[in-house]
Amino acid sequence: MIRHVVILKFKDNAPIEKIKKEILNLKNYIDLLHIEVGVDIGFDSSSSDLCIIADFKNLDDLKTYANHPKHIEVINNHIKPYLIQRNVVDYNVY
Repeated sequence: MIRHVVILKFKDNAPIEKIKKEILNLKNYIDLLHIEVGVDIGFDSSSSDLCIIADFKNLDDLKTYANHPKHIEVINNHIKPYLIQRNVVDYNVY
């Protein structure tokens, strides 16, 4: 299994709950094992705003997700306009 972890930092005016909803909605269009989106609780002033964790059966499924038109639409319309920083880690889960 492949785990895809993305951490995002947004501008102050970002509609974070709307972004979360759009990301979670991807499960209705793309084959994945699991997806969750966590919004930062504000404990640490240097933290990012949002964390996405998605699990895929294999690397091919992650590639399909990454290139899926609905995923690209969410990125272009809901994430990029507000994005300051993006960090990602993809790893094998055994």
